[in-house]
Amino acid sequence: MQASQINKEISKLSRLIDEGEFEKCFIKAKKTLKKAENLENKNIQAHFLLNISAILVDLGAMQPNQEAAKFGLKIMEENKDTFMRISGDGDYYYNLSNAKVNLITDKNPFNNTFKTIEHLIEIKSLLWRSLKSHKKQSDFIPPQVLVNLANILKRQFRITESLYFYDHINSLDLDIPQSWINRSETLMMLNQISGSYTFQMMHEVKAGYEKIISSKRVPPPWIDLYRQYIDYHEQKITQAHEDAGIDITSRDSEEHETRKEFDSLSHFRRFVLTEKLSLSEHGLYCGCVGSARDNLVIPTPSGVYGDFIPAMEMVLNRLKSEFSLARRFYYEYLHDKVDAESHHESCYSELFNDELLGIDIEKLRTAFRLCFGILDKIAAAICDLYDVHPPNGNVYFQSFWQLDREDRREKFEEIKTPGLLALYSLATDLNERKDGELAFFKQWRNDLEHKFLVIHQSATPADLYGSYNLKDKIIMISEDDFVSHLEHLLQITRSAIFSFVFCVREKGRHGKEDGAFYFPNPISSKD
Repeated sequence: MQASQINKEISKLSRLIDEGEFEKCFIKAKKTLKKAENLENKNIQAHFLLNISAILVDLGAMQPNQEAAKFGLKIMEENKDTFMRISGDGDYYYNLSNAKVNLITDKNPFNNTFKTIEHLIEIKSLLWRSLKSHKKQSDFIPPQVLVNLANILKRQFRITESLYFYDHINSLDLDIPQSWINRSETLMMLNQISGSYTFQMMHEVKAGYEKIISSKRVPPPWIDLYRQYIDYHEQKITQAHEDAGIDITSRDSEEHETRKEFDSLSHFRRFVLTEKLSLSEHGLYCGCVGSARDNLVIPTPSGVYGDFIPAMEMVLNRLKSEFSLARRFYYEYLHDKVDAESHHESCYSELFNDELLGIDIEKLRTAFRLCFGILDKIAAAICDLYDVHPPNGNVYFQSFWQLDREDRREKFEEIKTPGLLALYSLATDLNERKDGELAFFKQWRNDLEHKFLVIHQSATPADLYGSYNLKDKIIMISEDDFVSHLEHLLQITRSAIFSFVFCVREKGRHGKEDGAFYFPNPISSKD
């Protein structure tokens, strides 16, 4: 009887959250928690505690309420093994990350330091773990996991990856208002970090808030606030057009024109824009013809200052060149294979071991290597830009930071910028010493160079003649896994390139105060 009553009370708690009755919900949740803790049936008790902890975590975020957040986190940590058994690793790590997010008191990402960002990095790792666990168990990733991952990446200034996830979720036409809210906020952050904007960006920000007010999952008290946001951005758009002497065309007409322009592009360029692999700032939020070229450059329309700009632009040219090749190889592997001819010419011995060989698979291997080469080049350029060469002289993207050695953390704090924080966050994903969930990427890169990394087609490859009997030298990876992880590495590399550009621009803006040499933007883009 008591369990049945608790179950009803938990349902009421969920309804109170939906209705925006947060304080009332918190008072009742504490009472329900005490009842659940007194249950003798430990199995039923565990399920109730799991539900109550999730409600407390939601309260912590939506009210917001630090006390509720701490209650929820305490319950989760004390019942880790039990909750994992009930809900699975993926849900547990997702809920734990939510609880830890709520304990961050300063919500402004621009106040982050190289010390405070460590908390965000911990939460990011929990969400990567949740994503990997869900994918491993069922190949289905709950949309909210992706939204929360995008949110935490946004707070670490990983703008391009955040927009990648938001656009993916929004394309599914699900009623997840948090995705639209945070996409609009991310675009505003992009405006501030990049030092540039377009009319299309402003429209996209406003459109996100328009999506929110039609949602059935937004608490009623919040609707008026978002209407104010819409009115505010509408006024900014009108004023910007008036200042530029440009008429405001209808939104429907603009979207129709954008679709026509997208359809006129080559299949390859449409692929680049659809898969979010362009090196165009405009392409981060729009698929029009203005995004058809990789016109990312360091100078902005108002210019940047500093004698270091030409050297950094040379670095960017090389990054773009190598990334374009990696991206092209990835595209050709998916859409333009040539192996029928290469197999005939190469005369491979038939060993019946399921190994993929030939030009196509070598394109994938080469693309993977190129991405790591790009990341290491970014590290080398950052070391020169800020004079932060590591004491041991080894410059690798994932490990050159060495913030715990000598006074390096203090030195990085002095030159802290959003772009630099983003690059550090990216590096921690690939660093095993930081519990990076993608540290195996670096191991794969090393194996590609020094061992026999075999990419195979079947789930369980055969080896009829024992051709893989090279002790400790054979690493087996399925084709699906390699392709999937290469796609992820391409996104990380693209993100790093944008963050590198934002780093140089930030330093170039400071150079204005010193009267350093001025570099205008050599490329004009649409809008």
